[in-house]
Amino acid sequence: MRSLLVLALPLAIAACHREPDPTKTPTPSSTTTPPDTTGGTGLLGTGWANPFPSADLLDADGHLALRDLPATPSAIPVDRLAWRTGFSPGQVAVLRLPGIDDSGFAGWQAPERGAGTARMIDLTDGHDVLSFAELDAYPDAEERALLVRPLEALPYGHDIAVVVTTDAVARPPRFDALLSDHPPADLADVAPRYRDLVARLGELGVVADDIAVAWQFPVADGREPLRSALAQHTVPGSHTLDDVRDRDLGDEVGVHLWRAAEGTLRVQQWLDDDDGLQLGPDGTVTPLGETDADLFVYVPESVRDAPAGSVPVLVFGHGLLSEPARYLDTPDDPSAVAQLIDEGGYIAVATRWRGLTTSDSLIAAGVATDFAQFHRLTDLLVQSQVNTRTLIESVRSGELLDDPVFLGAQGQPLADPDRVVYYGISLGAIEGAVMLGNDPPLDAAAFHVGGAFWSTMLERSSDWTLFEFLITGSIPSAADRQVLYALSQLWWDPVDPVSYVDALDRPFLLQQSIGDEQVPNVTTDALVRSLGLPLMQPAVTVPVDVDPVDGPLPAGSRALTQFDPMTARPPPENRPAPVTDAHTIPRTWDGARLQVLDFLADGSIVHHCGASPCTADNPGP
Repeated sequence: MRSLLVLALPLAIAACHREPDPTKTPTPSSTTTPPDTTGGTGLLGTGWANPFPSADLLDADGHLALRDLPATPSAIPVDRLAWRTGFSPGQVAVLRLPGIDDSGFAGWQAPERGAGTARMIDLTDGHDVLSFAELDAYPDAEERALLVRPLEALPYGHDIAVVVTTDAVARPPRFDALLSDHPPADLADVAPRYRDLVARLGELGVVADDIAVAWQFPVADGREPLRSALAQHTVPGSHTLDDVRDRDLGDEVGVHLWRAAEGTLRVQQWLDDDDGLQLGPDGTVTPLGETDADLFVYVPESVRDAPAGSVPVLVFGHGLLSEPARYLDTPDDPSAVAQLIDEGGYIAVATRWRGLTTSDSLIAAGVATDFAQFHRLTDLLVQSQVNTRTLIESVRSGELLDDPVFLGAQGQPLADPDRVVYYGISLGAIEGAVMLGNDPPLDAAAFHVGGAFWSTMLERSSDWTLFEFLITGSIPSAADRQVLYALSQLWWDPVDPVSYVDALDRPFLLQQSIGDEQVPNVTTDALVRSLGLPLMQPAVTVPVDVDPVDGPLPAGSRALTQFDPMTARPPPENRPAPVTDAHTIPRTWDGARLQVLDFLADGSIVHHCGASPCTADNPGP
């Protein structure tokens, strides 16, 4: 295929080369007897979910009407998505077509707009989407699906085209016939749209005869379940802390702690027996009474004698399939979170991120063995967002702080309800960004090793191995699994930061570990790019379309900062990364911890590793 540079040459040169008119409907690829294109259904005769997603999966009213999806042990509840009018801002596109050559694909490491033989184009504003393409790298796959992934948020209300050129694969006969004057009878209704698509792509410089396959899909807001819950939520105003441990009383508590407590916080219930949200036809949700969320409180040694009302409160977000106690109530403080609250003089409170916490391992395993239950996991995260918001507001109101666990050594009430901050790690950073995008009453938020684009993140994470083992048992086809992973993004949307890039305009700090094997750098970079977040220098590398900025940055700033544990980089393909501990190593460094403390204290972003990037050889003072 000729490059866009060639297409932009003066008309005289173009005439000499006799380029085909890019706006002209492509000529049929066969000049002999046309092949039979009447068999099957959908664009390629293999069902309407190939490719996925597409505008063909909307009904006459413009709502999702998903069909021909891969089989799962139980029926996929597509009715739970019927309120939507389009697909995700982080949507992966999947094409099942034999014989695709991936040698011309653009990779994610050094992407270039408009480059590659499979890419995305924004039809609404006429710009190339920064994206990359890959063939599924699952070993021994009988069918290697083509995956086209955005590297920036797709705008709400826009139509996105996916284009695969003849440099990658020959045009399928059925698609060829679709664009002819006599399309297959079952495609007659959609043929005008595809002709219009080819014409629009021609206006944008894509030569019609260079198109092997092209299709389009709309992007629409999928946040309504969470936003509806938050708009309706109330704070019941009660809690219990029936497991209180105090170092002075001889109780065993974690290092740096004086007191620790566990109990429950009363919250609104949005789940029907943990089976899912009760969705209305417009995506709104219905409250189902009240329930209890887990509650944790940690008071460090440093604040026991603090003046009354002087201690800020830090809301903590834990990592994937973990829980707050593993970060704040251990003998060795492996993530240095207890050290952070002790040095910063914070009382920490937390709840569990239901759906992906330790206690939900069986639910996650159940989803892996029956993908049709996927919404249960993401619906639990919606409930968790409400739980965390309730916790924050309970601190702000002072209701929670009236508990005796918050009294100091002289009986003084320690906590200051007017100073509440958030610190999240991994899952706590991902869901913390979602929380921040819904405007909680927080004074500052710092996120360590977070990312976005859940459906792109999954397979590349070292955490994926066990889940993939379970999924392959129930869905043996690798190509089927790829369609379902792309479908899952629609359920992730309410709890994926990519959905909130238009709302994440508050100051925050995001710390990245280079070579992260659990939250892939590609997904962090994509979120940063989507937000227009600058990268504070000195840094290890500068992602495409991310602006470097010199530090330190004053109060009110927001930025990405980088830390390099100098471990082996994960492989580039969509396979689980080997465990290198790159995800966990930097959080214990002085340079990373002090940067978080600076930001939470006054909103400034300071580099603590001198003139060079923070690395394993230079972790800070």
